[in-house]
Amino acid sequence: MKTTVNRILISALLLSFVVKAQPRNYEVPPMTLDVGNFYLSMNKLMGEGQLQTQYSWMLTGNDREKTEIFYWPADRWQSNMLYQIFNPIVLDTNGILNASGVKRAMYIGAGNDALINSGKTDWCREIRRYRPPHIVIDGIQIDPPYTWYVDPTIKSDIKLEWEDVLNQFGIRSHVEMYGFSNPAHADYFIWKATHKFTGELKVPREASASTDTIPDQTFGFWWPLAFSFGPSKAGERYVNGGFSYEGVDDLDSWFKRASEMPAGARSRDSLYVAYYWDAKGANTTVFSNGSKDDTGDPDRTTGFLNSTQICGYTLLYADQSAAIKVDDPKQPYAMPHAGINADLWGRRDIGLLQTYRGDDNRGRFPLDPMTSLGFTKPDYGPMRFITNGPYQVTKDKTQGRYDSLTFVYAVGVGSIGSNYADSIGRAWLANQISDSAKKAWVLKGKDSLWKVLDRANWAWKRLSAGNSIPAAPPPPDITVTSGPDRISVAWSYPDASYYKDAITGVDDWNGWLVYRKRGAYLVSDPLDQKTGDKWELVYETTDRSQTSYIDHTVQRGVDYYYAVTAFDNGTQSLSIADDPQRGQKLESSRMVTRSQLPAVSFLPGLSESGKVRIVPNPSTSAAGTSSGTTGFAGTPNKILFVNLPVKCTLRVFTETGDLVKTIQHYGTADQEWNQRTENNQYVSSGIYILVVSESEGLNGEKLDNQFVKFVIVR
Repeated sequence: MKTTVNRILISALLLSFVVKAQPRNYEVPPMTLDVGNFYLSMNKLMGEGQLQTQYSWMLTGNDREKTEIFYWPADRWQSNMLYQIFNPIVLDTNGILNASGVKRAMYIGAGNDALINSGKTDWCREIRRYRPPHIVIDGIQIDPPYTWYVDPTIKSDIKLEWEDVLNQFGIRSHVEMYGFSNPAHADYFIWKATHKFTGELKVPREASASTDTIPDQTFGFWWPLAFSFGPSKAGERYVNGGFSYEGVDDLDSWFKRASEMPAGARSRDSLYVAYYWDAKGANTTVFSNGSKDDTGDPDRTTGFLNSTQICGYTLLYADQSAAIKVDDPKQPYAMPHAGINADLWGRRDIGLLQTYRGDDNRGRFPLDPMTSLGFTKPDYGPMRFITNGPYQVTKDKTQGRYDSLTFVYAVGVGSIGSNYADSIGRAWLANQISDSAKKAWVLKGKDSLWKVLDRANWAWKRLSAGNSIPAAPPPPDITVTSGPDRISVAWSYPDASYYKDAITGVDDWNGWLVYRKRGAYLVSDPLDQKTGDKWELVYETTDRSQTSYIDHTVQRGVDYYYAVTAFDNGTQSLSIADDPQRGQKLESSRMVTRSQLPAVSFLPGLSESGKVRIVPNPSTSAAGTSSGTTGFAGTPNKILFVNLPVKCTLRVFTETGDLVKTIQHYGTADQEWNQRTENNQYVSSGIYILVVSESEGLNGEKLDNQFVKFVIVR
């Protein structure tokens, strides 16, 4: 009796700590993985009806630069990395019985297309360890309401989860994505997919007839999967003056390397890595140094290499069979190459199946197309598959048997980094290093990618054993307020539990860090006019109660953005002997607390006349560049009227007396003007006159009118 009572008590205690299961959403709204250095949106509207087959090739409209939904690093302007998730199942020669009982060597579905899984997503959900931080700028809360779920017990910072029905093969796929804020794990995510032979041809809410199910049977197949990338959109614009599409000058390849993780701490001893990099374009005009080699996309003025990202993925786990649920070190079967034009959309022969399987004349492990496949130039849409197989699965409804297979991948990005991208690019533009040396430096990003994915190898070993990855502290809520000759930043946690480590439950909080970006919001935005401004650390404290910072080192009229992070004392990982970052302090992600709207300091309005000035004067379209002209980086069309009265009417006239713009001003000593008329047209070059009239001081006293002449050069 005593034992029974103890069991009841223990069960009750366990139940009290159980987090309620999060419901599924059958409307399938977009989900976002924005932890660490990524911003990735999983949105079925970008795919062919399901989340695990995503196409971001839709770049032929007016906003092609905005249609790609994978960003790394998330603070760089136009860091979109063209991507596609594509998984065309390849049947063996025995084929499969369709819903009518007819055996096909390759099951042909709607639209007579056997090679695109065009089924539907049944349900999805997004779960976070902490809700997204609230961000308020000058009284405006810019973070939208969070409508997904929070679960502090999950093993990652973000988990995306969904199920797709692949309606050509009767397979239900359960996909889980894991993202991490730990800085050592911030450059990859883990993709776990379990494919179950349920026979479904429609999601349950649409199924109604026996023909909606594939008959009981056993069939064999290979499973190719491609995460396809193009390293950078910004680079194409800087080199060619516009945005291209479909990875037009990118190449794909692969390498294999022994894991550097300690023995026993890794999921696999070696990893096969598929990767993509920015190669030499075919139609690039000559640079100032006489070269036409745009590998790495050098800026034509500074040489800065805009496309040094090496993006790729690797297989971390593959079932040995439907019955043996342990990792098969013989997988992957192949890492074949294919292309969008020549293969995915260009062929419908049986040989295409051999291409995706890796058994055509290209081979199972071909190098990049120009090295091993005889191509003379990159082609649109390179795809590098990791193909697993061959496998067999069985569906037997009478026995309740529905076989499944699980595969796990890590998807990440590496780079030589901004400093090398700058120094190597400048040296190349000055003819101090050769084209081949520049290319070799770009490809050194493979080493960075390798370290990223090998850390994922270690992480999956822990996750698969039910353990967590050491977690960085959660990001705080932040409030940024513009002020007179200053900008104030305040931050806070919602409650005291945020100071406790998410894994150990121990309070290991150690400090706050405040970052600032001057000019445009994103690094390398053309609005910054090549100033090179980056996010910089401006304040640090280990005083928990110090939750505000006043930035006095600001220039009036200049836009500033802020972010606040927390860091711990590094003790949480001391108990993990094989942790590569054992004992290191962990910092929360800066990406999620960035202020996104500018704060601008100002001077209180004056109570005297005769002080009004116009900055810059003259105003040029080159304002803010490194050429020595004055202006405001990030907003080159901004003109600032300074030393204004507390209250006044501002009128801008042409030299001949035509009224251009009227502004009612109150409060500060500064007023911005974007050089646009009342009809929202940019003014032309010329001499203009600012008339300051109906002026009052702080106590309502009347002030004299003021007239200031200024010049605009466009």
